[in-house]
Formats: sequence, structure tokens, C-alpha cells
Amino acid sequence: MGDRMTRADVERSLIALGSTLEYPPAPAVVPTVTARLLAERAAARRPPFPGLALWPRRRILLLAVAGLLLLLAGTAVATRLAIGAIEIRVVRTPPASTPPVVESGTELGERVTLEVARARVGFPIVVPEALGPPAEVYVAESVFSSRVVVLVWDADAAHPPIEGTPWSTILMELPGSKEPLASKEILAETTLEAVRVGSHDAYWISGPHQLTLLTPEGEQRLTVTGNVLLWEQDGTTLRLETALPKAEGVALAESIM
Repeated sequence: MGDRMTRADVERSLIALGSTLEYPPAPAVVPTVTARLLAERAAARRPPFPGLALWPRRRILLLAVAGLLLLLAGTAVATRLAIGAIEIRVVRTPPASTPPVVESGTELGERVTLEVARARVGFPIVVPEALGPPAEVYVAESVFSSRVVVLVWDADAAHPPIEGTPWSTILMELPGSKEPLASKEILAETTLEAVRVGSHDAYWISGPHQLTLLTPEGEQRLTVTGNVLLWEQDGTTLRLETALPKAEGVALAESIM
């Protein structure tokens, strides 16, 4: 009885183990494995799983570790995710033609003042306290009679420019919507990680990918070169693009809490 592990002991052991593990991006094996398991079960070649009560404690711990690794790698094998009004799609190959990099204001909509932008949209526009007022503000039309607000900040010593743009930070704000107003297409090898911004679930994307805005005139496809943080806050979908690494990007996002 002296070697019995409590739930808290198991959690601490798994957390400590997870911090030492290194593993490559998970390949897209879920469809193949699922199909094989279903075929074997249909052919009666795979027996039912043994009762958990019959398994020794060490095997139960290994099962828990496997579950933790699947949870950590879950975003790498998913083919479609959504957060707020933005949908994330994992694609096998990049599109045949590469759309332009987001590098000019005309790609982002009509340039206005922050006051005009706040009067035009039906959701609160937020600004990271760590950055102060934006250098430029844009409002773009989207589908479903919605508008998208884009705030940009110039680069400085503490905030390097995003590759291909004159800006250090791009903050896109979209209204809450049951249907996607924008989508991102990323390759399987692109870093996609579940993180937290304060108390909110978020995704961190690192690596070039595609951004598609759904406008009344059709799709507007753009290439993204910076790191991107996506989360939903008070019914508004926020997309922060920066050249900063993950920890600093999350800290920047949390300055608008």
C-alpha cells in the first residue's frame, strides 16, 4: 500500500515528464489508424479492450502518459479547428499560386481614425496597453453585413518588423459570428499550438501561412509571414500578428485584458 500514487502525484509526475519530452510534429495518422481499427473490429480480429481494473498500476500510468501526449499533439493532427469567427484548416500542400503578403494599407480596407472605426462597428475595439495608440486603423467590409477592424503599429527597438511589412504588430478584430468570416490555411509542418491568453483559450501559429478574408466581393487571400495568436474575448475574435516569440506575443495580448 505504501507505493500507492494519489491523483495529485500522477498529475505532478505527468507534468514533470511532459517538460522533458521532445517529439517531432505528429503525422496525419488518425484517418489511417481509425480505418485499420474499424476494419479489424469488423473482421473480429481485434478483441475488446481488457478491463481497466485488471491492468497493473504501471500500465495505467503508461496509458495516462499516452493520453497526455495525444492531448499535446491534438492540434497537429486535426484537420479543421475554429476559434470565434476564424477557422483554421490544415492542408497537405500549399496553393498553386501564392497570394501577396499583407504589406500595404489597401489590402486591409479603408483607412480611418480610431474614433470613426469605433462608430462604424457594433463591437468594442480594444488596444494593447503595452503598445499604446495604433499608427494606422483600417475598416474592411466582410460577409453577413459585418466589418473587420485592423490596427497596425510601427516597428521600434522593442518590436521588430514583421517580414515583408513596415509594421511590428497587426491586430485584427472581428465580431462574434456563428459562421466563419475568415480562415487560415496552414501546412501540417507549421507550428500550431494551443495556449492561453489570460483565462481564454487561444492558438499560436508560427510559420508562413495563408489568410482568407470573406468579403462581399468574394475571397481575399493573403500570405502571412509573422507569428499569429488567435483567441476570443468578450464575444470578439482577436488575431494578433507579430515578429515576437510566443511568450512575448502572449504577454502583449494579455496587456489588453
